[in-house]
Amino acid sequence: MSISDGRGSALAADSRLDTSLSDLFAMDIPVGVLDRLDERVQQGLQTWRPRTTRRSRLRPGRRAGVIGLLAAVLAIGGANGSLRALYFLAAGPFDMPWHRGAEVNLSQTVDGYRVTLDRAYADATRLALAISVVDERRRPGITQLEASSTIVTDVSGEYGGIGATSNPDGPFASVNVAWKTPPVLPLPAGPRHFHVVLPSINVRDNSTPPPDPDAVGWNPWHRYPGPWTFDFEMNVDGGTTVTPNAVATADGIKVTVSRLIAASNIVRVELKIDGKVGAGGWNPIGDVRHGGKVVPFVVGSFEPDGTIALLTDGGAGDPSGAWTVTINSVASPDGSAQPTGPWVIQFDVP
Repeated sequence: MSISDGRGSALAADSRLDTSLSDLFAMDIPVGVLDRLDERVQQGLQTWRPRTTRRSRLRPGRRAGVIGLLAAVLAIGGANGSLRALYFLAAGPFDMPWHRGAEVNLSQTVDGYRVTLDRAYADATRLALAISVVDERRRPGITQLEASSTIVTDVSGEYGGIGATSNPDGPFASVNVAWKTPPVLPLPAGPRHFHVVLPSINVRDNSTPPPDPDAVGWNPWHRYPGPWTFDFEMNVDGGTTVTPNAVATADGIKVTVSRLIAASNIVRVELKIDGKVGAGGWNPIGDVRHGGKVVPFVVGSFEPDGTIALLTDGGAGDPSGAWTVTINSVASPDGSAQPTGPWVIQFDVP
């Protein structure tokens, strides 16, 4: 389960997992499909034996519809462990709340469901939360819990973002990680107050089986209302922001780095791509090179103004000096445009 700032050793060599994540990023997936995918992927992971295969990579710029696969992976790794042990399976943006986060340890219980904001981490590009949920009543028929509907606000507005959930200690507990993007970037360094609301949690009840394996509209998940509300203050790690507007052109396509935000454990690169655009938008693949480090892009998003925001696999050290952003390919997801690169964009940061 790795969209990684530092890949977990147990998962680092699993290129098939990266490919599966890539496939899931490609589309919106209905809830019913995710439920069946969860079960099938878990069965496949339990029986899979490694074999030599070509290395594949995660493709950024796609939707983060990964909860089904993440739940299956985490359930296997954490089934006999503690909540803390499960956090150590997480990698990439999903490892940040626990591995680098400051302890928050705020809990609320609604009708026996205890939600705890365990830790939090913030830098110039994101807020990351580690959240656990426990059914203290251990209700029969429950097979999984999920606390992913996290609403975060501060003085600048409401955050966006993605997250993942798990099923570590049987059906009565799970950990959840939320990776939230501030409404205004960059997030300045220093103390900041955050307001977090979980309006509901999701509870999976398999006590009633589906009418048939391919039943349309059947869904074992249901929402359990809260809310669970948390307020806390923490120091934002900050980062360095530059607007180089550096350009590279190849095969009639111009790629511009309009903004770069370098934090201690991530680099966010914002691109503008001009040329014959495919109907499905662009899917850039590449990396950032700085200070002797090469950090690949591992996830990204399309912004409303047409900017493509790409996030790296780790930080790049002291931001001053020469930077190289390399885009090896920019493909349209619908296959309508396949221009030939690479696009190598170079600039200096004072």
